[in-house]
Amino acid sequence: MSLARPFTTPRPGSYATAPPPVKRRTAGHLQLPRGPRPLIPPALLLKFQRDTPAFLLNLRDTYGDSSSFFLAGQLFIGLFSPAMVYEVTTAQQSSFIKGVGFARMRKVLGEGLLTNEEPIHMRHRRMMQPPFQKSRLNGYATLMTDLTTSQIGAWGDDEVVLLAPAMMRLTLSIVSETLFGTDALRFAEQIGEHMGVAIDRIERTMLPGLDRFDNVPLPYWRKFHESADVLAEIAEELIAERRATIDPDNTTDLLSLLLSLRDEDGSQFTDEEIRDEALTLILSGHETTANMLTWAFSWLAAHPDVMRALQDEADATPWILQGRAPTLEEAMRAEVAGQVLAESLRMAPPVWVAPRRALTDLDICGVKVPAGAHVLISQYVTQRDPRWFPDPHTWEPARWSDDFVSTLPRGAYFPFGAGTRKCLGEHFGLLEARIILLVAAHQVTWEPADPNAPMPKAEPRATYRAAGDVPIRVRRRSGCG
Repeated sequence: MSLARPFTTPRPGSYATAPPPVKRRTAGHLQLPRGPRPLIPPALLLKFQRDTPAFLLNLRDTYGDSSSFFLAGQLFIGLFSPAMVYEVTTAQQSSFIKGVGFARMRKVLGEGLLTNEEPIHMRHRRMMQPPFQKSRLNGYATLMTDLTTSQIGAWGDDEVVLLAPAMMRLTLSIVSETLFGTDALRFAEQIGEHMGVAIDRIERTMLPGLDRFDNVPLPYWRKFHESADVLAEIAEELIAERRATIDPDNTTDLLSLLLSLRDEDGSQFTDEEIRDEALTLILSGHETTANMLTWAFSWLAAHPDVMRALQDEADATPWILQGRAPTLEEAMRAEVAGQVLAESLRMAPPVWVAPRRALTDLDICGVKVPAGAHVLISQYVTQRDPRWFPDPHTWEPARWSDDFVSTLPRGAYFPFGAGTRKCLGEHFGLLEARIILLVAAHQVTWEPADPNAPMPKAEPRATYRAAGDVPIRVRRRSGCG
């Protein structure tokens, strides 16, 4: 029996009804924050599309914590202070639904945890908590360590490694074996190609009105549809394999649990729901972690002093010296690795903007937000606020020493989201990233392959990617495994 595909499945009727958008021609009476009002509106659209993170950052720098503008004739409001972020993500989160970018993401991920809304969201979150509990992470650490040691151990002395594809392969192997209980590496090339297309199209077609072209037989949109279907087919094949080999008495991986779990009312996930959550895990457990690590490795390559500190930490780490996997507690003791990741997540958050849509008229820290308005909060913008992060455009891991995080107001740092939408796999991802950084630092040192271009350019799409393959030159460390 074939399953309904996310690309053509309509938004569930159980979700809250989205109010009509606020149009420019009817917004004259509203008390809106200041913002750009160009004489030629399409000029603003071009700026937004050309570099959306820079556009949003410029809004904050020019107009302050809140601003408003119109794209495709519809009202957008940017809310960038920590207090505003907290109101949108936590205090008043039930007054919003997912916004334009997530609506496009649903074309690929269906109704997984990243895109779904109430009442579906809390049911899925409740049922998916068991495999992400801290008590299970110690078991995942063994596979994470073995796979990392094997891949990095294969890097040759003075070899130029294509960092972005290497991190994609490594994180795919980890997420497929620990969470899916199967080897998905045979799909690595397909997943890389079609996830890349999907992520590009999600971001480039997120503006209101562009969805009307989804069924037009133009190559650009046809490729989006095709890639979404290929990813769905891969997820369905992985699920079928796991279903054929599942042991009812040994449900340690996520798919096994999803196939066997029952909710409080006795219901189980449908095949479509399992497929959608598998697709979400491929993105959130593979793509985003690989992006985070690509940026972290790149900044380390450009900052030899921080790399030496990380290597000193790795060389003195008991679990590395003993050739075993760490417990979660042991991995979290690595201070330098933690600082490197915290600062990399600050400057290059994998999810860098979180669009919402107001369900009712709201007051957000004194800003009047009318029902139907598109609301943009942005990890990229708020986490570069000089009030909380001095010299905010400089990568400085040491800023996270001395319990710096406790000095931040709530909402100032939210790379994994906040409220009930906070990423369920946060601890999984951080454990994985710490293991990869420390194992790599113990085995090799690395530097930019091109000293004249020490850092890759950004390619912000649905995730905050580094552009290109990001080559680095690797050298084996003497006496290290």
